[in-house]
Amino acid sequence: MPVRRNNVGPNKFGKSLLAACSTLLFLLNGCVLRPEWQRLADAGNLHAEWLETARFRHLVLQNGVAGSHLRIYVEGDGSPWIRAKRVAIDPTPHEPLMLRLMHDAGDAAAYLGRPCYFGTATDRGCEQRWWTFDRYGQVVINSMCEAANAIARASGATSVELVGYSGGGTVVLGMSTCTEGIDAVTTIAGNLDPEAWSAFHGYTPLHEVDLPQSQPESVTETHWQCSTDENVPPAITDAYFSVRPRVVRRVVGACTHATGWQRYWPRIVRGAR
Repeated sequence: MPVRRNNVGPNKFGKSLLAACSTLLFLLNGCVLRPEWQRLADAGNLHAEWLETARFRHLVLQNGVAGSHLRIYVEGDGSPWIRAKRVAIDPTPHEPLMLRLMHDAGDAAAYLGRPCYFGTATDRGCEQRWWTFDRYGQVVINSMCEAANAIARASGATSVELVGYSGGGTVVLGMSTCTEGIDAVTTIAGNLDPEAWSAFHGYTPLHEVDLPQSQPESVTETHWQCSTDENVPPAITDAYFSVRPRVVRRVVGACTHATGWQRYWPRIVRGAR
């Protein structure tokens, strides 16, 4: 099934968001007319469009820079749950770290939204499972790859780097097996061992998490971790590195799971190329 792309003009986009928020204001109990991700997209003069795959609709934000190498950013899990047993109506991140880092991208860059995020949670085909227990499953991964490949082909890129934050790190690892032209995978505070992570926090295990055991020699895999990260402590990912000797591990300080990464971004970008 061909991928469909729909441009989102600023006026149409703003009106659609306003209508959605006005309708759901009382249900969402926290819907804002101008979410942080849209503010950041506007501030970065990013081109927004919707890209439809065989299964889902994805938000795509691009900086319009031409180049043979394309960096695709994938955000973290956001807010799948409001409380321990209450699923969020909209899992969209309130503080999109990847979008902030993308502002400093000097080369061709695209921000690829995950299925059912960024206002699409009520789309046909969207179920709560896609941002809770099955958020790293093959259905999600396949749609992300379909979208990533369409973006790369349209841009004319000959090589692709996937960059994922937190749970987005899990997603890009899954995508590494089906993304065309991939030459690098980079994670920031990545959840590299969801089973160990769930056990560490006492959470119910997630479904269908199947990470690659190795990458082709042509693909560089680098993981940046924070020594004081309390969400994904580096120690719970030791098993991941023990069976993957080619993988590069960078542990830094002066950070938390969600903060401090801006100062390391120049090094992260240089190390991936």
